[in-house]
Amino acid sequence: MKKSLVCWRCGAVVKPEQRPISRLERCRTCQADLHVCRLCRHYTPRMTGYCDHDHAEPPRERERANFCQYFKPRNGAFAPGEGGIDRRARDGLEALFGKNPPQPSTPARPLPEAGRAREELDRLFGEGSTDDGQGAPEV
Repeated sequence: MKKSLVCWRCGAVVKPEQRPISRLERCRTCQADLHVCRLCRHYTPRMTGYCDHDHAEPPRERERANFCQYFKPRNGAFAPGEGGIDRRARDGLEALFGKNPPQPSTPARPLPEAGRAREELDRLFGEGSTDDGQGAPEV
């Protein structure tokens, strides 16, 4: 079975009507540029210039749209672990601003020291009363 062409960033299937991929084509799911080195069959991260084509001059940014005339989209360009930094940053921002607050793994409970401190304060100052007959008179 032939694999579908998927976005290099999010893994969404690139629809047939989006092909051939023009220089300004974007993923409909994550809005990532599609005419990029990361989606090209010549993209080889282990090589110095990241491109195994003899005549191609690799652009500085491999995740932004470029004018490479040797661009040929490849299946399997999506690697789930590689987008982790973006995802973790987005999750952190959403948690910070309350969209998806992180769920605590254990319910919060007061520390034993806090309970003892509260009991000591109540003993010293009395619970809710201003004069318990043991301290200085009110002025």
